[in-house]
Amino acid sequence: MAAVTIKDIATQLGVSPATVSLALNGRPGVNEETRTSVLNLANQLGYIPNNTKKTFPQQEVIHFLIYRKSGRIVTNTQFFTRLIESVEKAIRLQNYGLAIKYCEGPLQLEKSIADISAAQDLGILILGTEMNIADLAIVEKSSIPLIILDNELASSTLDMVSIHNYSGIWQAVQYLHEQNITDIGYLKSSISITNFDMRFMFYTYILPQFGIDVHPEKVFTLAPDINEAQLDMQNQLAADAKIPAALLADNDLIAIGAARALQNAGFKIPQDVSLIGFDNIPFAEYFQPALCSIEVPCEDLGARAVETLLWRIKNPQAAPQHIAVGTTLILRNSVAQL
Repeated sequence: MAAVTIKDIATQLGVSPATVSLALNGRPGVNEETRTSVLNLANQLGYIPNNTKKTFPQQEVIHFLIYRKSGRIVTNTQFFTRLIESVEKAIRLQNYGLAIKYCEGPLQLEKSIADISAAQDLGILILGTEMNIADLAIVEKSSIPLIILDNELASSTLDMVSIHNYSGIWQAVQYLHEQNITDIGYLKSSISITNFDMRFMFYTYILPQFGIDVHPEKVFTLAPDINEAQLDMQNQLAADAKIPAALLADNDLIAIGAARALQNAGFKIPQDVSLIGFDNIPFAEYFQPALCSIEVPCEDLGARAVETLLWRIKNPQAAPQHIAVGTTLILRNSVAQL
């Protein structure tokens, strides 16, 4: 039976081969609906990407699995594009072969890990942003070295490289406090992932350290997407939500969506409300006013993940490492100054 090709997928979907290639490789330039259709059809037809075939006769292969569970978080956004590219760069700098595969849900993840383990390749790195504790039973079955990137599932015995969320929220609250801003609310994602849950938990823990009370009515739940967050914020403003002097957000997309709704409702940023996002995506700098944000060093995250995997390969019996990469508060124009 002939192998399924990119052209076969393109013909069935009525799109160009270039569009299929972009979708399969997680590149910009494809909307999420088309990307999902391409990935679903590729899986149905049993498509095997060239980069997952044994095309590395002189190289050992590291597999990079990009795990998507909700379909709402790990998407074609600036943050994840930067993070995925940083892993690719770090692996190639070490002169290893790289095989990238998208796993849509637990069943695909389990099959991929089983296949890679059976082939006895060098190791597996998983972008585990959307993983939760229930997924650990799958990933811990791997018989070859495996680490998780962008999650901090504390109950796992696997190595993990994650974001220092506590540090980021502390820096944001401390800076607002230095500007005499103590009326601080939160923009919380309606989709739960570990990073968002940790950020909100640290918000509720850190505020009292500065003598600030936490008020549930100052927490606004919004979708983790600019347009949807804007609509959600508009609905809450229409219901006479009281807006605090400052808002922290689970990520920049939520912050920017909320900012648009606030501006449309007549609020001035930062005169009426200060905003701080998280991730420091490139768009944050060009939003008006430029958005203060917590910088997540994607290059460092990717490099540390690859470094940790290579360390694990050489030290299979060592205790697990949970590494948290630090953050930096990037000051711009969305916070009122003394």
